[in-house]
Amino acid sequence: MPYELPPELWLQIFHYAAEDEPLFDYALPTSMTESSWSKRVMSDGWTLRAPNDLIEIMHRKSFATKKAIVSTCRAWRDLGTEFLFRCFLFGDPSRFQQLRVILDADNSLGRRAKRLHIARFYAGHGSTLEETQDALVSIIRHCPNLEAFIVTWSFSNSLAAVVDALCTYCPRNLRTLQLYIPTSGIAKAILMLDSLPALVSVHFQFEGVSSENIRLGSTSAVTLTLNSLEQLQLRGPFQEFLEQATGWKLPALRSLSLDFLSFRDDLPDIIEFLTHHGDDLTYLDINCVPALDVATILDLCPNLTTFAFNPDWRIASTYDITGVGGTLVHRPHEHITTIGCHQLLHAFDVGDAAKHLAIDPLATLLVQRRNDRNFAALTKRDFPRLQRVRVLNRTLLRDLEAADGPQGDAYERWERWWDQCARQGIRLEDCTGALLGTLPLEEEDDESESESEDDEAYLAPLREVLEECRQLPSVDESEYFFTHANGSMHHSE
Repeated sequence: MPYELPPELWLQIFHYAAEDEPLFDYALPTSMTESSWSKRVMSDGWTLRAPNDLIEIMHRKSFATKKAIVSTCRAWRDLGTEFLFRCFLFGDPSRFQQLRVILDADNSLGRRAKRLHIARFYAGHGSTLEETQDALVSIIRHCPNLEAFIVTWSFSNSLAAVVDALCTYCPRNLRTLQLYIPTSGIAKAILMLDSLPALVSVHFQFEGVSSENIRLGSTSAVTLTLNSLEQLQLRGPFQEFLEQATGWKLPALRSLSLDFLSFRDDLPDIIEFLTHHGDDLTYLDINCVPALDVATILDLCPNLTTFAFNPDWRIASTYDITGVGGTLVHRPHEHITTIGCHQLLHAFDVGDAAKHLAIDPLATLLVQRRNDRNFAALTKRDFPRLQRVRVLNRTLLRDLEAADGPQGDAYERWERWWDQCARQGIRLEDCTGALLGTLPLEEEDDESESESEDDEAYLAPLREVLEECRQLPSVDESEYFFTHANGSMHHSE
């Protein structure tokens, strides 16, 4: 009978049922992390979910399972409570107050928290921004063992208070940090990193105007030593931050992602940064509009296994004047197995690019010629271990799905790229990890049938366990404090 099982076994069962283990991975999603197609519920067609969307969905599903576990019976409530408080996802900031009340009542619950994810942050439902901020700071105070703090919403007015709370209450345990940083707050961000020595993964999205003229004061003389930092992701106008980081000591850095969004001016000296920190990198992702010296970058990063760049760049070395083909390298790169391609919006004449083609065909043609030359340089002659080339632009894939694939000259380009990869034994993929050109409708029926069979095989033993659990004493939900905080740590739909 279930009540005869030892608590250790029940805890292991709950651990598997919660399916939240990926949420505690210190690594942050990258542009190479696979997206996923999902059928629209209210209309025909498909939507493409980004990795961050999939993480939020995983949060919700896991929370629903945990809530079902602790609501089943008193025995399961006593054992399963720790799982309910391991990670929080907030889509409605008004629920900060509800969780704050719970943690104030039982301080031990917060010590179980490992991950805090804030998808939205604003004042609402009768609360001021200051009250919302105070509630969040109180939650952080109750969670000294927090390992991941993720914010995917701008909250510049509350940044200082939240940063101070993180540095005060969980400086030795925090491993993963994702924040929006105003360019005026770069000095604060640098001092924060100095106070959080255990950080393994950091993602900063900078907001505001170019950071070139930001005054850092005495912070500009600070040389950080971040011995644990393995992954650094920067987005937006981060010029000044990267210039400062060039002189830091980053012995564990292996993954670097730089996304300049639409910023074209005042780019930092990426070559100088890689001169200091490129030797041990295994992952490098650069997404910007101005062209960079790819060959020199690859020389500075000899241990890369994954490299992502923008094939819209005009790279002089890809113009074949020797008769042996253009190149992206000075010498063959021996370790790269995966190359990611950003942009390429004009390559297949779909979506807004099709409209632009009609307005300015010459500009489109020039970009497409650069695309062809750069793609032609992705060969095993220059990358002997190359196994896959992945097209990373989700907008492009959505447009291809909406147009039912490329047509005319664009289709010929797709065939040419496909044949080039096939001849060399290289897999050409889209951002979902599927072969480029595999649209979701083609395999839906087979996948649905397979998934149904897998789900049935998985759920059968669980149904048996739940049937036996009905024999256990039930929980009176009116006495159960989780009922009063229903969804307090869950994303609000």
